[in-house]
Amino acid sequence: MKRWIGIPLAIILGDGAAKKCAEKKLADGKTQELFGGRVRLHLLHNPGVALGALKRNPKLILVVNSVMLGIAADEYGHLLKGNGETAAKTGLALLIGGGASNLIDRVQRGYVTDYFSIDAGKRFQRLRKIVFNCSDFCVFAGVLLYFFGRSKRR
Repeated sequence: MKRWIGIPLAIILGDGAAKKCAEKKLADGKTQELFGGRVRLHLLHNPGVALGALKRNPKLILVVNSVMLGIAADEYGHLLKGNGETAAKTGLALLIGGGASNLIDRVQRGYVTDYFSIDAGKRFQRLRKIVFNCSDFCVFAGVLLYFFGRSKRR
């Protein structure tokens, strides 16, 4: 049971620390490249959701994020009562940790701190323009794992 609580907590604390580091180290607006330019570190304050959508309606974003996080937490609580379903539990742990970390940003600052982008080559040039944080990947991976885990059950 401890690991199922520890996963979301580790994501919240870890990504929170990464966001603080990004705010401190990348505040000058410069970009740092890693892995031969495949990963670029740069700071972005995103008041919206993915790709800046809904940035003019922060209250709606807070409400929707809170409701969705509550639904995920309720499902997580139900799953934790039973045995098995490791993929679905892991997925919800990732989703809740990542979602909570970004929600904390929104409540405290009014935006989410994003800090890296990926260069996946010419075929995926649009991906270079998207700036992420670790919580974003946790939410994405969590949704996939949850639905994969739940679909295996049926």
